[in-house]
Amino acid sequence: MFSVKVLSTNMLSSKKYKVIAGLCLWLFLVSFAFVLPFIPQPVNQQVDSSFLDTQGSKTALVFFGFTGCSDVCPLTLSIINKLFTEQTNSALWPQVVFVDIDSNSNEHQAANYAKQFHQAFVGTHIPLENLGKISAQFGLNSKQQNNSIVHVGKTYLLQRELTQWRLVKVFSPNSLSVALLQKELF
Repeated sequence: MFSVKVLSTNMLSSKKYKVIAGLCLWLFLVSFAFVLPFIPQPVNQQVDSSFLDTQGSKTALVFFGFTGCSDVCPLTLSIINKLFTEQTNSALWPQVVFVDIDSNSNEHQAANYAKQFHQAFVGTHIPLENLGKISAQFGLNSKQQNNSIVHVGKTYLLQRELTQWRLVKVFSPNSLSVALLQKELF
């Protein structure tokens, strides 16, 4: 009888171990999914600047999104609009470029969408054949299937050196605020 009880206790502790190990693995994977957006994007690297103006401001805020977005895109562009509202000296404003990643969109739709938030904002559309290269440079995490688009919605701070643009900082949508942008830009 005693040996059966020991065997049963060993089996029970083995099952507990497997359950605990399984829970730990599950928690690790879930926490990794939440941490992934906060892994820093490599900065101080030259990026494709074909959609940026090489005249005027030496700083730019670039946001990749789409005109049908109902959460991250309008919120981000509204925060940048508030930055402009609070900084009345337009000579200090960065270029703001909304890059439409929707393959079903066009340059006109992107421009109109950006202007809804501020007249100084520029909207552009990257053709699908060029989006892969730009996506790799900026570390975009987006996926489009028909009319459905999933994206992280990061905002990129760039600085111009002569005619070349360098990525200097990446803001996650959860950390973007007027105060943070003011600190970085002014």
